[in-house]
Amino acid sequence: MSKGRIGTAFHETFALNLPAVAAVLRVCNEHEGEANAEIIRSETSLGANYVRSMPMYARGAGLLELNSYRLTPFGQTVMMRDPDLMRVETQWLMHYFLSAPNGPGPAFWNALISTSIRIGQTIRRTDIATAIAQHLQNSSEKLLGNRTLESTATVFLGSYEKSDALGKLGVLAGSEEGSGAYEVSQPESPPIWVIGCALADYWEASSAGASELLLKDLGRSGGFAGLFFMGTGMLGAILSDLQSAGVLAIKRDAPPFVVTRLWRDGGEMIKHLYE
Repeated sequence: MSKGRIGTAFHETFALNLPAVAAVLRVCNEHEGEANAEIIRSETSLGANYVRSMPMYARGAGLLELNSYRLTPFGQTVMMRDPDLMRVETQWLMHYFLSAPNGPGPAFWNALISTSIRIGQTIRRTDIATAIAQHLQNSSEKLLGNRTLESTATVFLGSYEKSDALGKLGVLAGSEEGSGAYEVSQPESPPIWVIGCALADYWEASSAGASELLLKDLGRSGGFAGLFFMGTGMLGAILSDLQSAGVLAIKRDAPPFVVTRLWRDGGEMIKHLYE
């Protein structure tokens, strides 16, 4: 993936909406990447703000190339195997790209997943807005007004709670109707090829050229495993399955335990995503 990423206030106050993103992808696919906002507006039922925000979600979720209406390899695979974006494999990998430390999702998304979303906690919109403001200040990004911070927090939470977004992943649930509080739940582990695809992208973005990484580094709560709300033990179990599939090797004969990549091209992983 490109090292660029979408900005903080990309969302036009709307949470991720899977049917809308699917509609955008269909138009982009039909026009072979030569679409634009006007074409999407004319060929879908999406309103003007959705036409601006949903392609941005598609880019942040790794489905469209940045600054383009051209499908990525992930987006092309999704169009062939899951055009309505309903499968958990699709949604987990969308979550990964939105949350990955090196793009293409907005930088605050990674900060929230890495530091603010903790299993068993109750969180509120004000907590998330404060965390976004803190992230912007720490990273010397342009500060946002309270209204924009609150809407950004609302769309982040809605993107994980709503059934037509990433609610199927089971990360967030509203604790009480109208209370504005959300319970952070332990989601089921992603399918192994989601981890395989994500690991190949993460490895290339963070350690290009390296043939080995320490298992303890991948298993850190603020590292790769934390993006999927997993500890080192669960990550190790999934990596063992990937070792059985022949795409990596884990050296556990003596600490420190090391993961060795055996794949040549990370793009090959995507072919297994829906197995």
